[in-house]
Amino acid sequence: MITDKDLIIGHCYSAKKPKLIGFFPRLYNDRQIVWLGIDQVQYDSPTVKMGRKLPIVTIEKFLKWADKDITDTIPKGAWREC
Repeated sequence: MITDKDLIIGHCYSAKKPKLIGFFPRLYNDRQIVWLGIDQVQYDSPTVKMGRKLPIVTIEKFLKWADKDITDTIPKGAWREC
C-alpha cells in the first residue's frame, strides 16, 4: 500500500480496480501526477479529455484510488495498453 510519502511528480499509478477505456488503443485508467500540493494532487490520465483542465483531488482521495507505482513498467511517454 502506498502512502503520501510515496507520491512523486511524473510517476504513474494504477488503480486498485483498473478499468479499460477507449477502443484504439485500449488503455487502463492510470494516473500520472503533474503537481503535488500540501494536501492536493493534480494528475493527467487517458480518462481526461483533450482540452479539459487536469483534475485536482485531495491526497487522501488519490491514495484511496491508487494501488501501486507502475512508472517502471510502462514505456516512457506512453500510457499502459491492454
